Amino acid sequence: MSKRQSGRLLSLAVGGLIAAGPALADPSPGPDATLEEVIVTSQKVARDLQDTPAAVTALSGADLVVTGVTDLRGVQMYVPQVRFQAQGNNTQVFVRGVGTGLDLPNIEPSVGFIVNGAYVPREASSAALFDVAQVEVLPGPQGTLYGRSAIGGTVGVTFNRPTQDNNGSILMEAGNYSFGHVGYAQNLPLGEDFAARVAVDSNYREGYMASGADSRRDNGIRVSGLYTPGETLSLYAWAQYLSKGGHPANLVNKGFDPATGEYSENAFLHDDPWNDTRTGDLEPLAIFGQPQGDQQRYDTFMAGAELGWTLGQVRMTYIPAYLWLDSSPQYWLGGIRAQLNAHHNQLSQELRFANAEPGRVNWLAGVYSYELRNDGPFYLFTNQPFQFPQSDIRHNSVSSLAAFGEATLSVTDALRLTIGGRYSRDERDADGVAPPAVGTGPFEFLRTFSNVDWKLGAEYDLAPDSLLYAAVQTGYKPGTYNEIPSTPEFDNLVRESTLTAWTTGLKTRLAGGALQVNTELYYYDYKDLQIQAYSVSAPFNPVFNAQKIEIYGAQVDVLWAVSANGLLSFNAAYSKAENKEFVAPDGSDYSGLAPPYAPEWTLLGGYSHAFALGAGTLRARVDGRYESRWWADYVQNPGVRQDGAFKADASLTYESPAGWQLGLWGKNLTNEAVLAATAAAGIPGPGTAYLEPPRTFGLRFTTAF
Repeated sequence: MSKRQSGRLLSLAVGGLIAAGPALADPSPGPDATLEEVIVTSQKVARDLQDTPAAVTALSGADLVVTGVTDLRGVQMYVPQVRFQAQGNNTQVFVRGVGTGLDLPNIEPSVGFIVNGAYVPREASSAALFDVAQVEVLPGPQGTLYGRSAIGGTVGVTFNRPTQDNNGSILMEAGNYSFGHVGYAQNLPLGEDFAARVAVDSNYREGYMASGADSRRDNGIRVSGLYTPGETLSLYAWAQYLSKGGHPANLVNKGFDPATGEYSENAFLHDDPWNDTRTGDLEPLAIFGQPQGDQQRYDTFMAGAELGWTLGQVRMTYIPAYLWLDSSPQYWLGGIRAQLNAHHNQLSQELRFANAEPGRVNWLAGVYSYELRNDGPFYLFTNQPFQFPQSDIRHNSVSSLAAFGEATLSVTDALRLTIGGRYSRDERDADGVAPPAVGTGPFEFLRTFSNVDWKLGAEYDLAPDSLLYAAVQTGYKPGTYNEIPSTPEFDNLVRESTLTAWTTGLKTRLAGGALQVNTELYYYDYKDLQIQAYSVSAPFNPVFNAQKIEIYGAQVDVLWAVSANGLLSFNAAYSKAENKEFVAPDGSDYSGLAPPYAPEWTLLGGYSHAFALGAGTLRARVDGRYESRWWADYVQNPGVRQDGAFKADASLTYESPAGWQLGLWGKNLTNEAVLAATAAAGIPGPGTAYLEPPRTFGLRFTTAF
């Protein structure tokens, strides 16, 4: 057994059973050692997590603060069967093997990122998370409730709303890599019916990489207001501006051993995987320049509202939202300087109605509209006279309209049946210039796609604290295009994708409410997956449809209040994803292989304990996450494989009765170099990869007043 393997096993033993449960509850459940209730809203109604017929994961804003999480990517540590991985200023999200590894304007995500009820693009998901109330992850498909681009599920973020008090909070953190983080939030009561809230956040650190790349100079401000003139009417409105500075992350070379000059799958150019430089003996590899911490531009503004109005027995909800985003990072694809641009203007509106009070039939129905205008040229060799675009989409627009509804009938006191449906119509209009390798010239695309998604479900209360459920539901992703002109011999259309999922699960609480055991089995029939294998050396990387993917698996979540002061969490998830029929346009057959970013096993677990210390409380917590082997592309090219990896986090927090806290946290204590978004080729290749952060630690002080 190697020293590295021994270290992993020791970390597993120290980590207690491998990291986080379905809902991170207060580690001090109470004198009777019972678990607290967690309310989730990801299915557009407020329900106890244990009464929700789906494998929802919920993380509170307080959990994120204690564990040192400042962005969506850090949430990955605590959510089963999910990958939140870096791709420049984008975050690629995969849930149970369903996601999108493409980041150009013509390809939409397969998992919806929802902020305060409004869909936002993947580029907006990499900004800082602050003053958060809750993060919820709902596996897909969610075609009935969310429609387009929720074929793999949704990730929902809700912010803290204003309250009618003068409460506020201050957060200060410092850590390695010159990390500094300051946050402030304040409620402002402005009358009997109106309250406002202001939250600001500033995040600084030096780069994780030897060149100085992957540093942060991030700032954000959010202003919100809540108007409640009576019990039947409420208006919540908010606006935020976020900016990112510092140096974008570079990709490092993977799969080449400089000591032998030969292929070695897990080799990096340096002993330190985060060393992206090419100095000394590696100078000959710096053919097109020396990687450095490069330029960054990222600004986004978003505003939204939620109007709620009860009209007799009906509750109306209206959610409009607007987003503007400008992103333009310069970074290094191994030894090649690149620039990936993204410019977005987006407007969405949802109007829905539901019964105001629970009854024998609980229903909701609504309409939805979405308008997007975006572009995003992708350039290679930006420091050379022969700079050229590998993608040059000058204009891309999507116009969507949908009508949806869902109803649940209580057949008996214990049995409920659900039926739902959604009609979607999506028009995509685009133009641009084809890559030079296929004969630079203009292309155009205009198509309309329509689809009907549906859902059938059943729930049965086996006991007061035991829910059995089953459902079959569908999801849909509109078609798109390749960036070349259509000809009589070639259609640049890429067909829409569909997914049908069968799930069944059991949620139960035992031992007087101290033990929670939730299980779910699922089977996914995924057809016409939109896919691309990106290679920096390829003259053209076509997008096409993989005919049929099959995914099946099981998930078990355990949460146990072992005492009034101790909480144990454990999650075990198995997922088998396989290409059942996958023949590429060139005739290559990839049937039988696993799709990208689809580990078979994900194991999470953790333990937290509260100790009395003087008049205050000391809370200790340890978490861990293990993922089995996966590949980053459907070809399973050399250099894109991630072997099984374990990461451990820990925190220690003292809570004063005066309202302040002092804490320590450490992340990736095993200093595991885990791949994020990864591609084939490079100089020398065979792979280039983003990496998740190395070992980090910090000291935190918070106070509430």
